[in-house]
Amino acid sequence: MTSRKVSTIASSEAIGRVLKRGRRCNGDLLSLYSLSYTTQAEAEAAPAGRVAFIAGKKLGGAVWRNRAKRVLRAALAQTGGTRAGYDVLLVANAHTAASSSNDVADDLSLLLRKAHI
Repeated sequence: MTSRKVSTIASSEAIGRVLKRGRRCNGDLLSLYSLSYTTQAEAEAAPAGRVAFIAGKKLGGAVWRNRAKRVLRAALAQTGGTRAGYDVLLVANAHTAASSSNDVADDLSLLLRKAHI
């Protein structure tokens, strides 16, 4: 398996737009928000799609939040990375950090199919 750098969503504006207008799918181990690009400039800036990994303070301390984000990154790599033309938010829940990346990857694959990505 080759690892490639994922294009991330850096601005809170873009994250807020996906949270507000995007489609949400909930799984057992994570939630997925997706929004297709609205402008040609956005599509050209990130041709492979963009992603944000979110782990809120409700999950616990920094160690747990960082572990949850590592598990989400590994799961995304196992499923083949981001999809072209979409902004995707992967939001960890209380079970994410305690789960294996394989289990999270299975849940993520299901959510990607559910979101038609």
